[in-house]
Amino acid sequence: MDFVFRFGPFAILLTTLGLLALKTLLTSAAIGHGAYGFGRSGRQRLAQWLFRLSVASGLVGTGLWAAKSGSIILWPLSEGERNGFWMSLAGLVAAAAGASLAVFASSDMGRRWRVGVPDQAPDALVTTGLFRFSRNPVFCGMLMIALGLAVAVPADLMVGAALAFWVACELQVRDEEEFLMSVFGNEYRDYMARVGRWF
Repeated sequence: MDFVFRFGPFAILLTTLGLLALKTLLTSAAIGHGAYGFGRSGRQRLAQWLFRLSVASGLVGTGLWAAKSGSIILWPLSEGERNGFWMSLAGLVAAAAGASLAVFASSDMGRRWRVGVPDQAPDALVTTGLFRFSRNPVFCGMLMIALGLAVAVPADLMVGAALAFWVACELQVRDEEEFLMSVFGNEYRDYMARVGRWF
Protein backbone atom coordinates (compact mmCIF):
# COMPACT_ATOMS: atom_id res chain seq x y z
CA MET A 1 0.00 0.00 0.00
CA ASP A 2 2.95 2.31 0.57
CA PHE A 3 3.59 2.22 -3.21
CA VAL A 4 0.03 3.43 -3.89
CA PHE A 5 0.27 6.21 -1.30
CA ARG A 6 3.62 7.34 -2.71
CA PHE A 7 2.89 7.24 -6.45
CA GLY A 8 -0.90 7.57 -6.49
CA PRO A 9 -1.09 11.37 -6.07
CA PHE A 10 1.35 12.02 -8.92
CA ALA A 11 -0.33 9.44 -11.18
CA ILE A 12 -3.82 10.88 -10.57
CA LEU A 13 -2.71 14.43 -11.30
CA LEU A 14 -0.64 13.57 -14.37
CA THR A 15 -3.31 11.30 -15.86
CA THR A 16 -6.05 13.90 -15.39
CA LEU A 17 -3.93 16.65 -16.94
CA GLY A 18 -3.09 14.40 -19.88
CA LEU A 19 -6.71 13.44 -20.52
CA LEU A 20 -7.94 17.04 -20.35
CA ALA A 21 -5.12 18.24 -22.60
CA LEU A 22 -6.01 15.51 -25.11
CA LYS A 23 -9.68 16.53 -24.90
CA THR A 24 -8.68 20.13 -25.67
CA LEU A 25 -6.57 19.07 -28.68
CA LEU A 26 -9.28 16.81 -30.08
CA THR A 27 -11.97 19.44 -29.61
CA SER A 28 -9.80 22.08 -31.29
CA ALA A 29 -9.36 19.76 -34.27
CA ALA A 30 -13.08 18.94 -34.39
CA ILE A 31 -14.28 22.55 -34.33
CA GLY A 32 -11.54 23.89 -36.61
CA HIS A 33 -10.14 26.48 -34.19
CA GLY A 34 -8.58 26.63 -30.75
CA ALA A 35 -10.63 25.47 -27.78
CA TYR A 36 -8.14 27.26 -25.51
CA GLY A 37 -8.97 30.90 -24.77
CA PHE A 38 -7.15 32.27 -21.74
CA GLY A 39 -5.56 35.64 -21.22
CA ARG A 40 -7.83 38.22 -22.85
CA SER A 41 -8.26 40.37 -19.72
CA GLY A 42 -6.33 41.13 -16.55
CA ARG A 43 -8.56 38.79 -14.54
CA GLN A 44 -8.15 36.06 -17.15
CA ARG A 45 -4.37 36.43 -17.07
CA LEU A 46 -4.41 36.23 -13.25
CA ALA A 47 -6.60 33.10 -13.35
CA GLN A 48 -4.32 31.54 -15.98
CA TRP A 49 -1.22 32.31 -13.91
CA LEU A 50 -2.80 30.86 -10.75
CA PHE A 51 -3.91 27.71 -12.61
CA ARG A 52 -0.41 27.21 -13.99
CA LEU A 53 1.22 27.89 -10.62
CA SER A 54 -1.07 25.45 -8.81
CA VAL A 55 -0.63 22.69 -11.40
CA ALA A 56 3.16 23.10 -11.49
CA SER A 57 3.29 23.12 -7.68
CA GLY A 58 1.11 20.02 -7.57
CA LEU A 59 3.31 18.17 -10.04
CA VAL A 60 6.49 19.14 -8.17
CA GLY A 61 5.01 18.31 -4.78
CA THR A 62 3.55 14.94 -5.76
CA GLY A 63 6.67 14.08 -7.77
CA LEU A 64 8.96 14.79 -4.83
CA TRP A 65 6.57 12.86 -2.57
CA ALA A 66 6.81 9.84 -4.89
CA ALA A 67 10.59 10.12 -4.81
CA LYS A 68 10.53 10.25 -0.99
CA SER A 69 12.37 13.54 -1.15
CA GLY A 70 13.30 15.32 2.05
CA SER A 71 13.09 18.67 0.25
CA ILE A 72 12.22 21.66 2.38
CA ILE A 73 9.31 22.47 0.06
CA LEU A 74 7.57 19.37 1.41
CA TRP A 75 7.78 20.64 4.97
CA PRO A 76 6.29 19.58 7.46
CA LEU A 77 6.67 16.04 6.21
CA SER A 78 8.99 14.61 8.82
CA GLU A 79 8.28 10.97 9.55
CA GLY A 80 6.44 11.89 12.75
CA GLU A 81 4.05 14.23 10.94
CA ARG A 82 2.95 12.01 8.06
CA ASN A 83 -0.67 11.07 7.62
CA GLY A 84 -2.04 7.87 8.99
CA PHE A 85 -3.41 5.18 6.71
CA TRP A 86 -7.01 6.45 6.72
CA MET A 87 -6.14 10.09 6.02
CA SER A 88 -3.88 9.10 3.15
CA LEU A 89 -6.56 6.81 1.77
CA ALA A 90 -9.25 9.50 2.11
CA GLY A 91 -7.05 11.99 0.21
CA LEU A 92 -6.40 9.52 -2.62
CA VAL A 93 -10.06 8.52 -2.88
CA ALA A 94 -11.14 12.19 -3.02
CA ALA A 95 -8.53 12.97 -5.68
CA ALA A 96 -9.48 9.92 -7.77
CA ALA A 97 -13.19 10.72 -7.48
CA GLY A 98 -12.48 14.32 -8.50
CA ALA A 99 -10.46 13.14 -11.50
CA SER A 100 -13.31 10.90 -12.62
CA LEU A 101 -15.81 13.73 -12.20
CA ALA A 102 -13.67 16.19 -14.18
CA VAL A 103 -13.04 13.76 -17.05
CA PHE A 104 -16.64 12.55 -17.30
CA ALA A 105 -17.99 16.11 -17.12
CA SER A 106 -15.63 17.21 -19.90
CA SER A 107 -16.98 14.31 -21.99
CA ASP A 108 -20.53 15.56 -21.39
CA MET A 109 -19.51 18.78 -23.14
CA GLY A 110 -18.52 17.01 -26.36
CA ARG A 111 -17.60 19.57 -29.05
CA ARG A 112 -18.55 22.39 -26.69
CA TRP A 113 -15.54 21.79 -24.41
CA ARG A 114 -13.52 24.98 -23.91
CA VAL A 115 -10.64 26.04 -21.68
CA GLY A 116 -10.87 29.67 -20.61
CA VAL A 117 -13.09 32.19 -22.37
CA PRO A 118 -12.89 31.46 -26.11
CA ASP A 119 -12.92 33.82 -29.07
CA GLN A 120 -15.87 31.94 -30.52
CA ALA A 121 -18.79 30.74 -28.44
CA PRO A 122 -19.88 27.12 -28.57
CA ASP A 123 -22.96 26.49 -30.70
CA ALA A 124 -25.13 25.42 -27.75
CA LEU A 125 -25.32 25.60 -23.98
CA VAL A 126 -24.60 22.28 -22.22
CA THR A 127 -27.22 21.56 -19.55
CA THR A 128 -27.42 17.76 -19.66
CA GLY A 129 -25.41 14.98 -18.03
CA LEU A 130 -23.51 16.16 -14.99
CA PHE A 131 -24.41 19.74 -15.94
CA ARG A 132 -27.95 19.04 -14.69
CA PHE A 133 -26.53 19.08 -11.15
CA SER A 134 -23.80 21.73 -11.33
CA ARG A 135 -22.95 24.53 -13.73
CA ASN A 136 -19.26 23.72 -13.20
CA PRO A 137 -18.81 19.98 -12.65
CA VAL A 138 -15.36 19.99 -14.26
CA PHE A 139 -14.15 22.62 -11.79
CA CYS A 140 -15.86 20.74 -8.94
CA GLY A 141 -13.88 17.66 -9.92
CA MET A 142 -10.64 19.62 -10.17
CA LEU A 143 -11.22 21.19 -6.77
CA MET A 144 -11.76 17.70 -5.34
CA ILE A 145 -8.42 16.69 -6.85
CA ALA A 146 -6.67 19.70 -5.28
CA LEU A 147 -8.22 19.05 -1.87
CA GLY A 148 -7.56 15.31 -2.04
CA LEU A 149 -3.92 15.83 -3.00
CA ALA A 150 -3.45 18.34 -0.16
CA VAL A 151 -4.74 15.67 2.24
CA ALA A 152 -2.76 12.81 0.66
CA VAL A 153 0.44 14.88 0.55
CA PRO A 154 0.06 17.15 3.60
CA ALA A 155 2.74 19.70 2.78
CA ASP A 156 2.57 23.47 2.79
CA LEU A 157 3.29 23.45 -0.95
CA MET A 158 0.24 21.28 -1.67
CA VAL A 159 -2.04 23.33 0.57
CA GLY A 160 -0.83 26.48 -1.21
CA ALA A 161 -1.44 24.84 -4.60
CA ALA A 162 -4.99 23.93 -3.59
CA LEU A 163 -5.70 27.47 -2.38
CA ALA A 164 -4.29 29.00 -5.58
CA PHE A 165 -6.42 26.65 -7.64
CA TRP A 166 -9.55 27.57 -5.69
CA VAL A 167 -8.95 31.32 -6.22
CA ALA A 168 -8.32 30.70 -9.94
CA CYS A 169 -11.61 28.77 -10.20
CA GLU A 170 -13.52 31.57 -8.46
CA LEU A 171 -12.11 34.11 -10.92
CA GLN A 172 -12.62 31.90 -13.95
CA VAL A 173 -16.22 30.89 -13.35
CA ARG A 174 -17.27 34.52 -13.05
CA ASP A 175 -15.66 35.37 -16.40
CA GLU A 176 -17.30 32.33 -17.98
CA GLU A 177 -20.68 33.30 -16.54
CA GLU A 178 -20.43 36.80 -18.02
CA PHE A 179 -19.43 35.34 -21.38
CA LEU A 180 -22.23 32.76 -21.42
CA MET A 181 -24.76 35.39 -20.35
CA SER A 182 -23.70 37.61 -23.24
CA VAL A 183 -23.99 34.72 -25.72
CA PHE A 184 -27.03 32.78 -24.51
CA GLY A 185 -28.98 35.48 -22.64
CA ASN A 186 -32.24 34.26 -21.12
CA GLU A 187 -31.41 30.61 -21.80
CA TYR A 188 -28.39 30.95 -19.52
CA ARG A 189 -30.34 32.99 -16.94
CA ASP A 190 -32.92 30.22 -16.75
CA TYR A 191 -30.15 27.65 -16.36
CA MET A 192 -28.58 29.72 -13.55
CA ALA A 193 -31.93 29.85 -11.79
CA ARG A 194 -32.29 26.04 -11.95
CA VAL A 195 -28.73 24.88 -11.29
CA GLY A 196 -26.21 26.12 -8.73
CA ARG A 197 -22.76 27.39 -9.60
CA TRP A 198 -21.09 24.50 -7.77
CA PHE A 199 -23.86 22.07 -6.72
